[in-house]
Amino acid sequence: MRLSRRPLFFAAIAVAALLLYGPTPDELRWLNLAMAGLAAFWCILLTAEDLSRSRGRTDRGDRR
Repeated sequence: MRLSRRPLFFAAIAVAALLLYGPTPDELRWLNLAMAGLAAFWCILLTAEDLSRSRGRTDRGDRR
């Protein structure tokens, strides 16, 4: 099982948004949480896509 770069990118974006939560002004902190949630959502969906794609391959290495 090998993940592509897309889910890892969105995971890094989610972590970055959460790390910026502290220095963000109080009235804008909701935006950090929203962006982290959106990035986590895409990370989960893209991980599921990669996992389902890897299960569909045969032992001969046929790519679909």
